[in-house]
Amino acid sequence: MSSKNVLDPIWRSYKTTIDCLKIAERVLENENISLKEKTKFAEWEKEEAEDRIYESRTFADDHVIVSLWAVFERKLLDYLQKEGNRLLLGAATNFSLQVHRKIESEMEYWKSDDILNIFKTVVDPDLIGNAKQVKKYRDWIAHKNPNKNAPSNISPLGAYEILKKIIMDLESAM
Repeated sequence: MSSKNVLDPIWRSYKTTIDCLKIAERVLENENISLKEKTKFAEWEKEEAEDRIYESRTFADDHVIVSLWAVFERKLLDYLQKEGNRLLLGAATNFSLQVHRKIESEMEYWKSDDILNIFKTVVDPDLIGNAKQVKKYRDWIAHKNPNKNAPSNISPLGAYEILKKIIMDLESAM
């Protein structure tokens, strides 16, 4: 089954990972020795295995948000590039060519908030605000500055739904 939304493969992989962790928990609960063979679970005490599963779940939850954001941000830049190319359609001038070159060479360095603000003209500004919260949480995950408190927790599903909705809105608007 193919998907049009670029975030869907990441989401499917995350859901599969979570299901695998649930299966591992059930193996521990049922003390199924044969299923633990040839895995690290056979070497660990039950409590250590449970801790490892919990850590893995937390890691998966956090890093799916990082992955979703990376692909989402690339998609936004693709839209900007596409719009920038429109400057060259029709009667392109030396000026429009220079503007286009500037956009092409520097947009990779623009701040995410500035990029998101551009899209407020075609996407609900509240949804853009929600995306900024996802970005703050993503930054906290990626950098884990101990001097900064964690921003509002964003669930993986919440991040996925917000970013997917923005992409869908952009695809229907452009």
